Amino acid sequence: MIMKKALLLTFIYFFGANLMAQIAPNKALNSSKKALINDKVIMSGDEVLKDLMQTPNTTTAAMRMAAPINEEIVGSTTYDLQTNAAVMDRILRHYDGTISVAWSRSNEFNTSYSDRGTGYNFFDGTAWGAFPSASLESSRCGWPSMLATGSGKELAIAHNTTNSYFQMTYRDTIGSGAWNEQIVSAQDSIGLYRDLVWNRSTIGGLNEETIHMIGVTAPSGLSGTIYNGLDGALLYYRSQDGGVTWDIQDMQLPTIDSSMFTGFGGDSYAIKAQGETVCIAFFGEWDDTFIMKSNDNGTTWTKTIVLDFPVDKYVTDQGLDIDNDGLMDTLYSTDGSGALLLDNNGMAHVFAGNMRILDADLTDAGSSYFPGTNGLLYWNESIGPDTTGGQISNSVWWSDNMSVIAGAQDMDGDSSLSLVLDIATYYSSLSSMPSCGIDANGTIYVSFSSVMEGYDNGAQHYRHVNIIKSYDGGMNWTAPIDITPISLFLGMGECVFASMERNVDDKVRLVYQKDMEPGLCVRGDEDAVGMNDIVYLELDTNFIVSAIQNTPIQNNLSLELYPNPTKNKTNINLALDKTSEVAIQVVDILGRTVFFNATTLTEGNSLVVLDIEDYDAGIYYINTQIAGKAFSNKLVVTK
Repeated sequence: MIMKKALLLTFIYFFGANLMAQIAPNKALNSSKKALINDKVIMSGDEVLKDLMQTPNTTTAAMRMAAPINEEIVGSTTYDLQTNAAVMDRILRHYDGTISVAWSRSNEFNTSYSDRGTGYNFFDGTAWGAFPSASLESSRCGWPSMLATGSGKELAIAHNTTNSYFQMTYRDTIGSGAWNEQIVSAQDSIGLYRDLVWNRSTIGGLNEETIHMIGVTAPSGLSGTIYNGLDGALLYYRSQDGGVTWDIQDMQLPTIDSSMFTGFGGDSYAIKAQGETVCIAFFGEWDDTFIMKSNDNGTTWTKTIVLDFPVDKYVTDQGLDIDNDGLMDTLYSTDGSGALLLDNNGMAHVFAGNMRILDADLTDAGSSYFPGTNGLLYWNESIGPDTTGGQISNSVWWSDNMSVIAGAQDMDGDSSLSLVLDIATYYSSLSSMPSCGIDANGTIYVSFSSVMEGYDNGAQHYRHVNIIKSYDGGMNWTAPIDITPISLFLGMGECVFASMERNVDDKVRLVYQKDMEPGLCVRGDEDAVGMNDIVYLELDTNFIVSAIQNTPIQNNLSLELYPNPTKNKTNINLALDKTSEVAIQVVDILGRTVFFNATTLTEGNSLVVLDIEDYDAGIYYINTQIAGKAFSNKLVVTK
């Protein structure tokens, strides 16, 4: 298995002097222990992360804690890894208001977790059931997707580690009846079931009887074999009769083969369906991030590249020196943890944790990542494919086809994000593990697990689940709000792996994992084995509006930036509804302030002219604060 080192950063929100980094363990897809390398590396100021330019949170601690949030512990597990990357669908609200939730569970306090399988609980409209005392399956399983067909068949699809195949555990009536087990994996030429791991499944079709499923052939690191030239091939399955038969098995979708890839990592993908529309998203780290979409229930597919990684089929220790300056370049990609939403019109929306990566030592069979990278990335189909090929400056490469819409927050209001303690190892961004939903009006809700400034156990920072929303299809986003704050009932804890119910009404509903220790016991930190709560949470959507206090900008003022792109000057046209304090800051792609000015502008129209003739070509962000509200606009400077 290829070793991936972690550069752990202590950093400042907008600015950075010398950043201390240390190399940490391998990003393993199993729980094998990797040696800690204690070499220290001093990062220069030019390596300040470009995506730390987040709007400071505008809510107060008191407003956070006053949230009408209902939480209930619905299960537990000692096995505390719910996914290696992207979160699967583990919560489903049925048409009658009942709710099913699933998770990977174990009750064992040893690291074999021989009883691992699907934990399940059901809300009957009045109360949740008792904690499950056993898994749904009769043999060791994990990674369940929670599903229900239009005819009322309830099922969980998971990978079976005892017999090495995908299986479907189902019953014919939601909420009641005995569970049955059925093998899903196809048989190979000698009659053995296909060794598949890390599935994702969804329900589609006009009658909601079609099951779409993807998964990866077991890679060599899990004693698997090369499949059609890929060390871990992403395969597609389809059943159009609720799982009774599977008319598509082991299908490699167009271009998702050895011509473009060397293999696919575990859990770095998602699949969603709405009627006859089905979409797959892959969140590349050292590969392209892309979607595959079908409008005929999975028969034909079209590919769109969301983030075009600068080379195809990158091999560790190959090295990337894009600007030919003799130095290996750092690159911005995703952290592999993403989410996919098909909105009410069938348009795809993609979210992923931002990640900075580097392969500098071309002899160590390893690459590095920067877990201090902040920012939740976003793209939708209206933006279009990534055709620019990306940009590079000062040996840093990035693509601007995905934009940053949220991130870890400035909790103490000092305009900096100061994480002075250790960051628990999840191999992800400071703001990652997204999940999403949408209401009938098209308002999009996104949750993500974020490292919290000032929330810690004295040694490591906690992660909490935050939520944002967009009223306008993804053009503008509200500021994040912590929906898992300190609670007299549940206490302070580590809140991760949130899975949101797709259909939002007057409430957002999700299920997440919580314990009192940052990090994991299964991998990463390899903490002592302990009990983790599986928590159901519901949040009133009206509270999100009032607490965030960040209504769309058009409600009381307007801000127009033109020309853009430009090479000499740009104008900021402001229309204010009252005399206001206005501060304008321009930062470059590395987060360095190149201009700042604060003044008082009177009610009405004001024009601010920025002279950018001496700016280098590239991407800049104009951060404008008006009467305490903050907005960010991207400016493209050409030469």
